[in-house]
Order: sequence, then C-alpha cells, then structure tokens
Amino acid sequence: MIEALLLLARLSLGLAGVLGLGYVLVNRLTPSLTRLEQAAAGFGVGTLVITLWMLALSSLELPFTLLLVLAPPVSLASGLYVGQHILGRRRPRKPDTAPPPPPASPPCGLWDWLFISLLAVLFLFVTLRAVMYPMWSWDAIATWGFKAKVFYLRDAVDLGGFEAHNYYPNLVPLLLSYLYLWLGQVNDHVVKLVFPLWGAALLMLLFGMLRRLGLGRTPALGLTTFYALNGVTLITHLFIAYADLAFTYFALGAAGFLYIWLKGGVSARILPLIALFFAGITWSKFEGTPLAASILLAAALTLLWLRPPHLARRLAFLAWPLGGLLLGYLPWRLFALSHGIETGSDHILGFYPQQFLKAIPALVLALINPTLFGILWPTAALAAVLARKKLFTTPVLFLALFLGGNFLAILLAYAVAPTSPFEFHLYLRATLDRLLLHLAPVAALLIGEGLKEHLRLS
Repeated sequence: MIEALLLLARLSLGLAGVLGLGYVLVNRLTPSLTRLEQAAAGFGVGTLVITLWMLALSSLELPFTLLLVLAPPVSLASGLYVGQHILGRRRPRKPDTAPPPPPASPPCGLWDWLFISLLAVLFLFVTLRAVMYPMWSWDAIATWGFKAKVFYLRDAVDLGGFEAHNYYPNLVPLLLSYLYLWLGQVNDHVVKLVFPLWGAALLMLLFGMLRRLGLGRTPALGLTTFYALNGVTLITHLFIAYADLAFTYFALGAAGFLYIWLKGGVSARILPLIALFFAGITWSKFEGTPLAASILLAAALTLLWLRPPHLARRLAFLAWPLGGLLLGYLPWRLFALSHGIETGSDHILGFYPQQFLKAIPALVLALINPTLFGILWPTAALAAVLARKKLFTTPVLFLALFLGGNFLAILLAYAVAPTSPFEFHLYLRATLDRLLLHLAPVAALLIGEGLKEHLRLS
C-alpha cells in the first residue's frame, strides 16, 4: 500500500512538472486566455517541449536522466517568465485587441451540477479502468507502450534491434518514458493515468472554445458532456495507451483556436500557441502532417473566399502554424535520416479504386453507428443545416471545409492502403473509428454554432 502511494506521488510530481512548465509558457504567450484554457493548453505544450527536448538529448547522445530532461525546459520557462516580467516593467504592454474572455457566470445551477456529475462519473470510471489493467490493446503493446519501455531502459531514443513502426513520431512513447523516469521503474498500471488527465485537458479546451463561440456556461458544459458521452470511442481512448487521444487533443487545439482567430474571438497573439499545437499534431502521429496541412488549407481557402479586411496580412499570419508544422516534423525527420530509419512504405503502395468505393458506405455507417459516436455526427449534420446561412458568409465555412476535406482524405487514404481484398474490411474496422475520433471535437464546435443559432431563434 505504501509503495503504491509512493508511486502515485512520483507520478503526480512528473505530471505536475509537465503541467507547470506548459502553464508558464502558455501564460507568457497568451495572457488573455482564461486560467482554465491556459491549464488545458499547458498540458499539451509541456508535453511537446519535454518530448522534443528528449529527442534532442538522444541526438546529442546524452542519456535520459530527470535532471537532463527537466532542467533545460524549466530554465527556458523561468527565463521567459523573468525576462517578460522585467521588460513589462520597462515598457507598457500592447493592448490585446481581441474581445475579453467570457464574463464570470453566476453560481452553478441544477443543470450545471448534473453535467459536472456525469463527467465526474465518467472520469472515475476511466481512471479506475486505466489503473486496474496493464497495457493490453494491440498498438499499446506492439508500438507506443513497447517503444516507451525500450526508450526508458536504454535511456535514449534507440530503435535498434526491433521493428515497431520505427518511423512513427514518438511524442507519446517519450512522455511515458519521462513518467517512468519519475517512477523509477516500468509500471503499466500507474503510467496510464496520464490518459484520463489528457482527456480532461481535451474537454477543458473544448469547453473554453465553446464559451468563446458565444455560448453560455450551461449550454457549453452540456455540449461538452454530450461530446464526451456519445459512443464508446472517446471513452475507450481515455484508458488505453494509444497516440490517438493526444493527436485528437492537438488537432482540436490547432483547428479550434485557428477558427476562433478567424472569427475574431482572439487576437493574433494566439498564433504562437496555435503553432505549438500544429507541432504537436505532426509530432504525435505519422498522419499528423496531412491533417495539419488540411487545417492550413481550410483556413487559407476561408480567408480567400470571405476576403476580410487586411486579407494579405491575415494570410501571412498563417506562416505561424506552418512554422509549427515544420517544428513538429523536421526534428524527427532529421533524426530518422541520421539514424537510418526509413519512412515506412506500408501505408501507400498504389491506388485501388475498389477500396475507395468500399470505403464510402463504411464511412457513412461509421458516422451513424450509435456504438462508435452515438448521435454526434447526425447532430453535427443538423447543426450545419441550422447554420447554413452562415456557411458561405462567415468563418463557419472553415469548419465545413475541414470536416468535408478530411472525409475525402479518409476515403483516399483507404484507396491507397496496401491490403488484400480479404483483409480490407478488417482494416476498415480497426482504423475508421480512430480517424473519425481525430475530427470529432471539431464537429462539436460545429454543433456549438448550430446550438447558438437555435438559441438565437428561440
């Protein structure tokens, strides 16, 4: 019992280090965000900084130790904090031109407590489910969790002697390795507590974005709960050691904050933070680069279609997320090249029209399958109908372009997947829910726009 409590205490310190580092960085970059938003974004930013630094340590052939892993990032955050504090005394801070954050709400009412209680029950379940079982799902055993153990035992990003999709980015394995350093051992039970925490950060991000869309606290909290409890896909990823939850989190941060910037809900000072979320997308999964590119393309097309004031300047601002994409992609790509790690060709070998045609009904069925996502996607379609007047005259167009473009990208991805005709349906079943999971929070933002329109007309 005492040993278990000590392990939990060490894990808490490790997670506090990630959250504290990220919170300070986000606070310095975007002080206009609420504390809830800064904490939610801070967890992802802290993870990104620590894991990229661990990759740099391996490039420098320095072993993983807590001191080497933590000291430079903490020094960076401290220097940024102190430097801005000193400069802030010498010169006045430029005013933030964005609208202020949503005003404080009155004390929670019955509906608020009901939604909070439902979320509390959900996280109690997934927390117990995470800690009571070791890593058991295939990709956790064979890829993400396996590499985390190897990196911890070898004190480096060392992929010699095994093949576990070695060309995949390693944000999640390195985060788990970092937590193993705090634990002083490999412990599959305790380390998986990071996934419920990551899910909580995802929901806090979504709630903050819904508030910035103009929804009141109760509708925003209700919609967040609706998203969390629709189907088993998200709930399952709150307790299994896959990279898809992290990928979904970074995708929401990148697309969601960029959308709110397009709407004028935050100033351009949010763009460095958006860039870090773009880096997180490309550093989380192999599919990150095309997804990040789709967000950029949707934003550029939205600006070109709507032609807002200062169009050229706003298009130039997209260099920030483009830089973030490169920040997440290039370090790992250069490391892989220098260590002879070849990018896998097992994902693209040709174009198979019959697979493209078979994927269309499979995608439609997955969107309406209540087991996977409940009624989330049909509700998003209804929201698009309710917000149809805004679709081609406001930045809501960005949400439609992002979702529609990625549906097409999913179909094209299946069309180039090198699977046999006998295995293709198994491949669909094993991957389609995860591909839709990455897009689902953005669908929740679209529902938020439809709900806002409904409340306005009521």
